[in-house]
Amino acid sequence: MPKAKGKTRKQKFGYNVNRKRLNRNARRKAAPRIECSHIRHAWDRTKSVRQNLAEMGLAMDPNKAVPFRKRKVLPCLLVSQTLFSAGEAYGGGHGGEAQRACAEALCAKW
Repeated sequence: MPKAKGKTRKQKFGYNVNRKRLNRNARRKAAPRIECSHIRHAWDRTKSVRQNLAEMGLAMDPNKAVPFRKRKVLPCLLVSQTLFSAGEAYGGGHGGEAQRACAEALCAKW
């Protein structure tokens, strides 16, 4: 009796694959060997990477670990910039010397 066309199953097993190499690569990817013995012995599989590194005193993200200090903008610099830009806007730079001297006098206090 004839068979229905298109009902044969697709081959799923890869016969031409090197199983030894496949298993070795899978083992390497699944759990890489940590070279540092201190980290390897202190590692706890039940904890996350961030928790493990924090307990060891290491940082997951160095940008968040080091405090970033905002620089203070001195008030005299703000005043001098505003006066200088105002002098450039009004008068085309003719009165800039007087305003610059005023700004320097303000900055001398700081």
